[in-house]
Amino acid sequence: MDDIQIQYLAEQLNRFKDSIDARLKRLEADLCHHQNLEEEELANLKIEIKHMHDLLEDHEKRIRTVDDAVISLKTSTSLAQAGQAALTLIAATIAAWLGSQR
Repeated sequence: MDDIQIQYLAEQLNRFKDSIDARLKRLEADLCHHQNLEEEELANLKIEIKHMHDLLEDHEKRIRTVDDAVISLKTSTSLAQAGQAALTLIAATIAAWLGSQR
């Protein structure tokens, strides 16, 4: 082999090395980009999960409040009906007693 062939082979090897280096740098950049995208997506998912959790707690509080209000209303209505029935019985007893007095 003469000097020209050795220089030619050395130049080809240098180009091959540069090509491999460039390819590795591109792959590292792509990997870094994908890692950043995945970290951002994970952060967004965590925020969305927290928002959903807060929303769920808010709905549970509202349902409990409505449930308590319904129970209170039913209790009040039942007590009012019981009072009305008691007054009706008292009035009927008084009317019967007054009717028997004549």
